[in-house]
Amino acid sequence: MKKIRFKLSFNKKKVINVSKTEEVKIKAEQFSKSIYIPTNIFLHEWQWDENTSEIINHPNSEPLNRFLQEELIRLEWYELQHWKNGNPISLENLELFTGTEKFGNNCFIEFCKEYVDICNKKESTKNNLRTTIKILEKYKENINVEDLNYEFMLKLENFLVCRNYKINTIAKHIKHIKSFYNEAVIRSMIKYPDDNVRRYKTKHGSYKYSFLMPEELLKLENVNLESRHTKLQHSLDAFLFCCYTGLRYSDFKSLTTDSIVEIENNKWIIYKSVKTNVETKLPLYLLFHGKALSILNKYSNDIDSFFNIKTNSLVDKELIAIKKLSGIKTHISFHTARHTNATLLIYNGINITTVQKLLGHKSIKTTQHYIDILPEGIINDLKKGFG
Repeated sequence: MKKIRFKLSFNKKKVINVSKTEEVKIKAEQFSKSIYIPTNIFLHEWQWDENTSEIINHPNSEPLNRFLQEELIRLEWYELQHWKNGNPISLENLELFTGTEKFGNNCFIEFCKEYVDICNKKESTKNNLRTTIKILEKYKENINVEDLNYEFMLKLENFLVCRNYKINTIAKHIKHIKSFYNEAVIRSMIKYPDDNVRRYKTKHGSYKYSFLMPEELLKLENVNLESRHTKLQHSLDAFLFCCYTGLRYSDFKSLTTDSIVEIENNKWIIYKSVKTNVETKLPLYLLFHGKALSILNKYSNDIDSFFNIKTNSLVDKELIAIKKLSGIKTHISFHTARHTNATLLIYNGINITTVQKLLGHKSIKTTQHYIDILPEGIINDLKKGFG
C-alpha cells in the first residue's frame, strides 16, 4: 500500500462562495487519487499565502495555523500507527476516520486526549492536562460537546469541592477545560459556542507558602537516617540542597556535571530553567555559607547520580517520612525548599532584585509574593536565628 501524501489546499477550483470566502482543506493523495478533508476554516483569498501554505492577515492567524498543522500531524500519526500495525490504510479508511463518528459517544474526552497527544506543549504541561482529563472521566463517563455549558461547569466545580480539592487546584482544572473548549470551537466541533463557558470563573484562594525556619532546617540537617532509613538520605540531601539554592524540582533534575562551573577557583551552578527558559547563575560558595556546596561535595565521585532523583511524588512521600523522623511540624514538599530559600534570603536583607535573579523569576511581581507572608515577630526571629 502506497503512503498517503497530505498537504493544505485553498480555493483549488478558483470558485468563491457567496460570502466571498473559501474553505481551507487538507488534500490526501494516494495512487493518483485524492480526497479533500474539510477543516471548517473559511478565508478570503487575500488571507492565504500560497507559497508558505499559511493563513495571513487574519486576527486569529496564529491559533488557526497551529490548528492546521496539528490536523496534518494527527492524520500522519493515524496513518503511521496503521503502518506500524501492519495494516496500511486507504483513502476510503481515511474518510471514515475524519468523520465526526471517530470520537464515538465520548466525544469531548476523546477529543481532549487527542489534542494533548499532538499539541506542541512541554511534557510537564501535557501531564497536567491529562490529570484534568482523568478528572473529567471520573465526573462523567460520557461527555459530548453539547454537554458543555454553564450548568456543566458549575456542577463540575461542585464535584471537585465535595472531594476536597483546593480552591487554586479547582481553578487550574477549570482553566484547562476552558482551553479544551476553545480548541473545540476553533476546530468547529462546537457550532454554537456558549460564551458563558468561556467566561466561567472560579474563586482563587490566597497562596499560602510553606517554608522552614532556621531551627527546622537544623533538625533536618541533623536527623538520623541510619539503618532502615538510609535510603531516604538522597532525597533529604536533594531537598536541603534546594533549600540553599532555590532550585525547582524540574531544574534540579535537569542539572548535570556540566552545570557545575568553576569561576576564579569558586564553584557556580549555571542552568537554564525548564519552566521559564531563564538562565540563572548561582554562586555556591556564597549562598548560605556554602552549605549547598558541602552537600554537593558528598557526591563528588558521581555528581550526575545526585541530580538523578526519584519522581516528584515519590520524593514528597519520602520527605513526609523524614519530617516525622526529624520532629518538625511544618508541612513540607519538595517545592517548600524553594519557598524556604526565597523567604530566608529576603528577610536576611538580600535585595529583592537579587533574589529575583537567584530564583530565575521573569517578573519581580512573582518574587514580591514572599514579602508580605511573615508577621514582624517572625521576621525578627529569622534575623536572629539565621543572621
